[in-house]
Amino acid sequence: MRTTPFKVRSAVLCGFALFLLIRLAPGSPAYAQQEARLKIVATTSLISEIVQDLGGDAVEVATMIPPASCPGHFDIKLDDMKLLAHARIFMLHCWQGRQFGEQTIRASGNRAFKRVVLETPGNWMVPSAQIEATDRIAAVLAEVDPVHAGIYRAAAERRKASVQQTGAVQARRLADADIGRIAALANDMQADFIRWAGFQVVGTFVRAEDMSPSGVEDAIRQGRAKSVRLVVDNLQSGKQAGYGIAKEIGAAHVTLSNFPGGYPDTGTWAKALQKNVDLLLAAAPRP
Repeated sequence: MRTTPFKVRSAVLCGFALFLLIRLAPGSPAYAQQEARLKIVATTSLISEIVQDLGGDAVEVATMIPPASCPGHFDIKLDDMKLLAHARIFMLHCWQGRQFGEQTIRASGNRAFKRVVLETPGNWMVPSAQIEATDRIAAVLAEVDPVHAGIYRAAAERRKASVQQTGAVQARRLADADIGRIAALANDMQADFIRWAGFQVVGTFVRAEDMSPSGVEDAIRQGRAKSVRLVVDNLQSGKQAGYGIAKEIGAAHVTLSNFPGGYPDTGTWAKALQKNVDLLLAAAPRP
């Protein structure tokens, strides 16, 4: 009798399901390895990308806030509570302390996890801040999981060397473009990065919903008075504020991301940095 495609597919799926059940059954090596992983929840992709790079197979990391979203507008959902309920470590930025306070810990029902506030200032897209964050996260992982401390520390050294090299390459691209004399207005979340990139940041502005009409007028006046030629928005804050200012003063406009994964194919810090530099070089007027 001829076997139908449906029966073939069903047999294959059933066989695959049986394989997974056996492989991941309690007591199996794969199950033990999965259970042995250090379970970590990170609020943003800036944190989780470093954790995954340092921990590799020794960690299982989940990211709460989608990388293209505004962290300040994030509301915790039931699925996030489920993640925290099984976590060993919960990592958040220092500016998220109130957003994810003790009430969040109590709501998760997990009294055993370690809540770590990463006191690393500045914009983590800047190489120096990225290196500091790498050291801090490696120290946390080594403290909670001393068995793999050597792995975390060695990976941190490799990552820091890579960050320095990547930062130097991108800084050279910017320097070769001779953008140092270009005056810029930047969203306050991008100002540190734009200064690192070599632009003259003559003023900052906040996201559109926080700007008053007088604030918009002040930014436009400042842009004209300082001969601003580039206005930089932050993807996670929206591009409405900067776009309107740039249009009024006749300047170029660009929107950068502060998080890996904010734009497609930028899941690592290095790729996100390169994307930001690509966008800057494409948008910036030549001196």
